[in-house]
Amino acid sequence: MLLITCPVTGTDELVADSHIVSLANRLTHIAMTVECPCGATHVYRTGRRWEGIHARRAEESIPA
Repeated sequence: MLLITCPVTGTDELVADSHIVSLANRLTHIAMTVECPCGATHVYRTGRRWEGIHARRAEESIPA
């Protein structure tokens, strides 16, 4: 079971492993495509490099 946050409804959903459509291992992250109970398919990304890239981009976009 996976606990995901649906970007459409903004709610936390408990999803069975059988709803994972695909997994892709990239250089910077792992991308997991999941069928959500809302009826849509969402991609969730995770990984140390992925988080680092987005943290740096967020810091750069904040005006000093």
